[in-house]
Amino acid sequence: MSDTEVNGKDSPDDDVDLSSPESSPSRIPSIPHHPRFRVTVPEAVKNGEVLQFTLKVYKWDADEEICEILREYGDIEWLHHTIITQVDIDGVIVPPLPHRPEVDAKAAESKSKKQLGNDSRIVIPDEFSRDCRQIEKYLRLLLAHEAFSKDKNIEKFLCDKDAPIKTKVTYGFFSRMSSAVETARKEHHRDIDEFFAKKRQWCTTYLKAVKDTSNDFNKMVNAQYRLATSFREFSAALQFGGVNRDLTTLTVNKYLTTLADAAENSKHGLEVLCKNDEKTLGFQVDLFARYLESVRDMLFRRTCLMVEYEDANKALEKAKPAKRKAAEEAKHNAETKYEMCCDTARREFKLFLQARMLAYQDGMVSLAESQIKTARDTYTLLAKTMTVLKQSTE
Repeated sequence: MSDTEVNGKDSPDDDVDLSSPESSPSRIPSIPHHPRFRVTVPEAVKNGEVLQFTLKVYKWDADEEICEILREYGDIEWLHHTIITQVDIDGVIVPPLPHRPEVDAKAAESKSKKQLGNDSRIVIPDEFSRDCRQIEKYLRLLLAHEAFSKDKNIEKFLCDKDAPIKTKVTYGFFSRMSSAVETARKEHHRDIDEFFAKKRQWCTTYLKAVKDTSNDFNKMVNAQYRLATSFREFSAALQFGGVNRDLTTLTVNKYLTTLADAAENSKHGLEVLCKNDEKTLGFQVDLFARYLESVRDMLFRRTCLMVEYEDANKALEKAKPAKRKAAEEAKHNAETKYEMCCDTARREFKLFLQARMLAYQDGMVSLAESQIKTARDTYTLLAKTMTVLKQSTE
């Protein structure tokens, strides 16, 4: 059967500028934004317990390859940490970092059991194409966002042959406790802006809904994988020829072999269907779920600035004459940061929803196209099998 898998074509939001020409001059220049680089991640190779990704870097407006580099997931994780700690991300929806790839044998066995069932003895071979797509998408989203695209850390990451020197980021017990207390104190703080109060509620509700959708979609795909396994086992059972070689047995075996081919074609069609489902709508829904977590984090950062602004107002009201000037300056700084964050967040929300709507639409269209093509190819092969059976009985 011909390979009917869809190509991993880029979603419309790959090139969407998640900034705005009206953004503040301190963060975004007035000239139209164009990413400096274009990145592809064609393959990943397992090196011991580490997965190494091949990154090909091009100039944005040319097919000229600048360099080809190797990066591990830890390098990309360090890049993400460096960016969010060194760039002003108040009000910015940061492109979500993909989950760490699972490369050990136990992870492969667990994945196989989830897809094929606990009784299956088949271990699905490592195919890191999904991880490559996620890393490529993450880097493209970073480069398409004006708040990050011209960051020197990204340029160094993409243009230096050697990976960046990184240190392990650790959080002690007291640091985690302090963060948890701070989150609990500010997370449910009453909002003074009705627009953001509704967005916080929307994000909480929608994040759960999209995560449930992603999980249910994966369950559907796994059920299709298990059905494909059943077709494989059925095909193998039909090809048992037996020990007799009389005319009747040979005739029956001929029919069974033809049916076995049909079962094998059905199995292959289902496997292609599953891969296409994961590449199209499954990929977009998973990305949307992780993006909504970034939206939640952005809203929390804004809430923290709002609390600081309110605290500065209270401190100014209680300030004594000797400390009033310092309190006024602190209040002014807190107000400026809060208002700039709100302005940026409003623009980010508008562009984020536009980009995700286009991406979701692209995922639905690609899903439908791939299912139609796979169904037609499978039907053609099954129709040939039926023709062979009919000719054999004439």
